Amino acid sequence: MTGFLKSCCPYFADRSDGGRLCGEFTDTEAGDCMEETTPTPSAGSSRDVIWAPGSGSRGLLPAGMNFSTQVAISDQIESLEVAEMVATVGAATPVSAIRDAAAKHGLISSGVLPDETGTIGGLFSDPREGPADPATGRFRDHVLGIEGVRGDGSPILSGGTVVKNVTGYDLIRLMGGALGALGVITRLHLRLETAPACWKSLSFGFLDRPEDWSVLDQLRRMPFEPYLMSIKPVQQQVQLLLSGTQRAVDEMASFIRETVGDMETTEFDPEQMISFHRKLRSRQGTALRIRVGWKHWRSIVTNEAGIWRAIFPSAGYGLLEGWQPGSDLDFLVEKVASIGGSVTAEDVEACERSGIPLVHPCASDSLTRSLRSLWDRDGKIPWQGDR
Repeated sequence: MTGFLKSCCPYFADRSDGGRLCGEFTDTEAGDCMEETTPTPSAGSSRDVIWAPGSGSRGLLPAGMNFSTQVAISDQIESLEVAEMVATVGAATPVSAIRDAAAKHGLISSGVLPDETGTIGGLFSDPREGPADPATGRFRDHVLGIEGVRGDGSPILSGGTVVKNVTGYDLIRLMGGALGALGVITRLHLRLETAPACWKSLSFGFLDRPEDWSVLDQLRRMPFEPYLMSIKPVQQQVQLLLSGTQRAVDEMASFIRETVGDMETTEFDPEQMISFHRKLRSRQGTALRIRVGWKHWRSIVTNEAGIWRAIFPSAGYGLLEGWQPGSDLDFLVEKVASIGGSVTAEDVEACERSGIPLVHPCASDSLTRSLRSLWDRDGKIPWQGDR
């Protein structure tokens, strides 16, 4: 089984080797989110082409990158142990496949959003935060083990199917979100958990007044973390999403009502949850990701640079759309930097339009570069971005 790694971009694959994968990668965009599609093989091709779009990455890396190393990447669920709540999957396995398989047993893959598309390997390689991370944790935090190949052909093995009895360096946290900089991930061992029995949305007005922020500060100090908190300045609305057992969700909603007062309450079924999350995602080429700390959001919600798709203050970022290169955007970028935040493009198209990089430098960059010089001396694995 052979295939090329393009970090968190999709696997473009064939079935010429008994279900094994071979090929290169590309990216696609359909509306607010990536959809899984099945293209037709190119003229003269003897291969049965399939698609497994990558993690909702939406053009995080450019298409047309050249690769010189082929490695084994499976697109199958190799095992799903219900009693242990652990699954082992190939990195090219569609997220939808593990979601559907786990759902038959009342389980979900920990740290994966309900509307996530693409591949498990792509999701693992994507460095960007998710809106529910404060409640669920990052996806890579729920990966129990990984297997793969370094650029020099040496194997990568870290973790396993259980947390206990694991020794050695924690390469999972290092390689998760590294955009494939350190090697090709071929297999992952995933933690599963019981699917929430209840989803409930709570929404109330938001006019960017001091009293509105005072309410949010009180919610921030609650003894529990909502699944998701979203500020929508255009709609003048704050939306909280709760998940769990019916009793737990009702108790959390009652606690929030005591703080907020009047609010609109809606219960969601799983399909409605997918639609809810898709509406929070930006379209291809339209968004910049603004990252600042909780206390600084009130100083930049109102700005002349663009329109907020949504702000996730607990997760530490917001998606800004409707911007144009120029002085207003430059002023916002400088202001964000002055308060210790960062601005990155949400995908390659937005990067090209704005001149703003895809990935902001971080403390682990020097370690990543040092490891690359040891693990991939001949540059077999291309690397885009600062990580």
